[in-house]
Amino acid sequence: MLALISLTSCKLTDSLKTIRIEIMKPVDFAIPENVKTVAIFKRDFKNYTRSVDDLCKSNFVCDTMLNSEELSNCCVDGLTSFLEKENYFQKVNNYRDSMNSRPEDPYLMLKSSDLFNITQADALIFLDLFQFENGVYSFFDGTFRTRAVLSWTITYRGNTSSPTIYNQIDTLFFSKSQFKDIQQKNRHSQQIYKEASNHLGKCFGTKIIPSWVPVERIYYQSKNPEMLKAEKYAISKDWLKAGEIWNRQTKNKNEEIAAKACYNMALVCEMEGKYDLAIEWLNHKVFTKYNEPYEVNCEQYIRVLTLRKYEIEKLEKQIGN
Repeated sequence: MLALISLTSCKLTDSLKTIRIEIMKPVDFAIPENVKTVAIFKRDFKNYTRSVDDLCKSNFVCDTMLNSEELSNCCVDGLTSFLEKENYFQKVNNYRDSMNSRPEDPYLMLKSSDLFNITQADALIFLDLFQFENGVYSFFDGTFRTRAVLSWTITYRGNTSSPTIYNQIDTLFFSKSQFKDIQQKNRHSQQIYKEASNHLGKCFGTKIIPSWVPVERIYYQSKNPEMLKAEKYAISKDWLKAGEIWNRQTKNKNEEIAAKACYNMALVCEMEGKYDLAIEWLNHKVFTKYNEPYEVNCEQYIRVLTLRKYEIEKLEKQIGN
């Protein structure tokens, strides 16, 4: 009898599959609704972010190849392309490092009031610090990594309060071939850093506007013909048809199939935005007395859904329904 229970437990665990979906993630600090036009500058004045600059002095070595003007411009280009693609603002203007090369007094150009008048923007975004760690390093886990430190400032037209400062510290992973190119400092290495710089700008974009990100969800597979049919609908993202079949299977006399169907119904409810109902399905005590891993999966998914409910509340404030 014990052997049979153990075998059933393994069967449920082995029948787990993953499906990739996209969800919109809220941001920690939202840009005001009245911001329609954004101007992006690269100024790289390190005295604006002393705390991050001190960190760099102790852990980062300046390398002319790694910290060139071109790479920091690639970074603001990445932010610009991300914001344009998301179509969150009516207009995104990229001025790159133009304020550093103007013949006028640079200190005059640093005044936000002057820049607002020149750009006619509602918000100004500055890349104040951009620096890579000096080299890529091989780690015990077989990965090749380096770090980057950036600091951004966002200020809004007519806002008398202090500007928003965001310090971005990221770890970048490289392939083995990229690692060799960087170590040798050959003709490919600069392009690799350009792409990394562009990626860092896009990553910052996800911090200031809500964006879609891919995530994975698990579901239970079964050789039952009806369950297989529902799985095909789910893979093709036809959640309503999948839910119709899984809902019927929650009443299956086979407790294993019923348990799988209950879990899968929670996934359908999440896709339909019915988070409370999804949690109800996961609280069904079908089969859990025989299978601890199944119960653990239900508890983990409940935590995911609870967090998702909180994120949806934030999203409704940031972009509406």
